[in-house]
Amino acid sequence: MLTPLMDAVYVPAFSADKPLSPELVEALNPTVLPGLRSPAELPQSTRLVIYEITGPNDLFSLESWLVAPRLYALVVISNDDQSETLMKALEAGADEYLLNPEQNISLAVLVLQRAVSRKQALLQSQQTYDELEKLNLELMTSLDLLQQDQQAGRYVQQKMLPETPWSFHPHNFSYMICPSLYLSGDFVDYFPVGKHQVMFYLADVSGHGASSAFITLLLRVYIRRYAKRAFKLGGQISLADILARVNSELLETGLGKHLTIFLGLMDSRSLQLRYCNGAHFPYPVLFDEEQGARYLKGKGMPVGLFADAAYEEFELLLHPRYHLTLFSDGVFEVIKKSSLVEKEKCLLEIATQFAGRHDAMVKHFTELGMQDAPDDVSLLAVSGS
Repeated sequence: MLTPLMDAVYVPAFSADKPLSPELVEALNPTVLPGLRSPAELPQSTRLVIYEITGPNDLFSLESWLVAPRLYALVVISNDDQSETLMKALEAGADEYLLNPEQNISLAVLVLQRAVSRKQALLQSQQTYDELEKLNLELMTSLDLLQQDQQAGRYVQQKMLPETPWSFHPHNFSYMICPSLYLSGDFVDYFPVGKHQVMFYLADVSGHGASSAFITLLLRVYIRRYAKRAFKLGGQISLADILARVNSELLETGLGKHLTIFLGLMDSRSLQLRYCNGAHFPYPVLFDEEQGARYLKGKGMPVGLFADAAYEEFELLLHPRYHLTLFSDGVFEVIKKSSLVEKEKCLLEIATQFAGRHDAMVKHFTELGMQDAPDDVSLLAVSGS
């Protein structure tokens, strides 16, 4: 017997006085609807329709059943005389057929049950497919919105970056940022503070993507605000105090983001450089004709990680024709050396080779595969005329 979930309807042939297979009717106990001629009249619970065929003309009345969308299995039955007609019904879209079902009722019931199972499995697959299509459409819509947000974020971030190249006599600035994702967690900025001083920095925010890029924008606002406020109050600008204030601001956001930064302030008249290193690595490379290339000394704590972070300020006198190059740590992903010591040595050689030639240095790192690096790669070059 079929289960209640597989409720069967028996549709006798139009010209038949009684069902072709009374034994099957007795075994299945289906709902027998002799006057049923439209699938729209079926009970909603129907899972199986047994359609009887006694002659070729029955195919015409079967057509409306074949073309209608159905949630049930449609099985046609007949005797040996109508085997060709049954094949045509099967080719037209019937789910299964039975010849002389009364000869083996158990086999006929098994065939009908499996026809119902296959139909229900097919319907379930189609439902799953439709749901996946809906989810895929929603996902594509979300991705489109995300891409629009990313494009807007990239536009804003690019607009916040300074002009390159840029001069503040006698200093010349150039930079390049190569993000590993659409947005970058690296950021560069430089701007005049009064008539004779220029502030600059290269920062690397933890993580990647939109959240890190958002912090770079906050950083630009914080540093410029504190620098200009300190300048208006008069006296010497404290770089250590600026980083301490930024550290507090980042902790208050609760975003769980921190950054490393090299912050510098140069005086155009005296060529004095004052700087703070907020755990930025690799160290900046300073090159001039008298002392060659060397890493700037000075360590510090990351910004936005520890509430009690303190920063130390360093200073030195620059050669009139100096070349200072800052890198983000993503540059180590590009240099194909086995150890950190070898990478640092290679970076010193590159900074020496391309001192004063920023475009050539960018081209060199591009040839090394900078565009495919797993981390953001940034360069900031500052030179004296």
